[in-house]
Amino acid sequence: MKPIQTILAASLMLCGGQLAAQETRVGEEGFESPPAGIYEMYWLEGLWLGTGIGGAPATESWLPPTGTTMVGTFVQQTDEGTIRFSEHMYLMEEGDSLVLKLKHFNADLTGWEDKEGMVTFRLLELEPCAAYFHGLTLRCEGDDGLVAAVRMKSDKPEPQELVFRFERAPQPSVTYDCDGSTAEMDACMLEILERSQQRKARYLEAALERFADDEAVVTAIRMGDSAFEAYRENECGAVYEQWRDGTIRNMMSLTCSIGLTDERTRTIWSSWLTYMDSSPPTLPEPRPTR
Repeated sequence: MKPIQTILAASLMLCGGQLAAQETRVGEEGFESPPAGIYEMYWLEGLWLGTGIGGAPATESWLPPTGTTMVGTFVQQTDEGTIRFSEHMYLMEEGDSLVLKLKHFNADLTGWEDKEGMVTFRLLELEPCAAYFHGLTLRCEGDDGLVAAVRMKSDKPEPQELVFRFERAPQPSVTYDCDGSTAEMDACMLEILERSQQRKARYLEAALERFADDEAVVTAIRMGDSAFEAYRENECGAVYEQWRDGTIRNMMSLTCSIGLTDERTRTIWSSWLTYMDSSPPTLPEPRPTR
């Protein structure tokens, strides 16, 4: 079996790709990985779309942490849109630091590595929105970009790297299954808004209970929520005014209220019901209300 870096290099040259320089870092022999936790990799979560070898489409995705591990996948397509190869990745806590372990698979799911084999990258340095492993880099690029780079073995004196650039996939728009007459659709949307508000109240109550012994935090959370309610009323009232001459004015205003309420619930969850270590959140991550 050829080394993984050799296979990747050959694939790159066959596809006419370009080698970028100096995205990756390498540690000295016997280096020690710095302390790090999986919670510090929150920015990696999501679906990323871009181009890979020879400019063909590539996709990378990372799930939220499960315990102390984030599971990721990478798919390199051919120019014809079929799978060239894929990777199954574990970004995980090991000791008091992080490692990234992966296996490669052909389009028919046969593995590149031996049955017990895998490629392991140990953490060298962690920065805000960037993780530098020994021979592998994952870092943000702008607000919605991701760079993934791997260093390859080569006879050339300068480092040779394979670099992938991705953009965060757009979030699908939320739609509500409300049909019928205008009155029936308005009634349906009101029911969805009520469910959204009830869930926000439950998450807010959980946040206040968690910090019940810290009066200053409780007061600040309550003030923030009061400010949100005033903002939502004014913002969605402005939407109503924009559509005041149309029969969909209520529908548009209610859509605004549901969306903002769901955003507020997720903010409460992220700010007050999750933990900086690998402890599970107090309540599940909220999804759009249906």
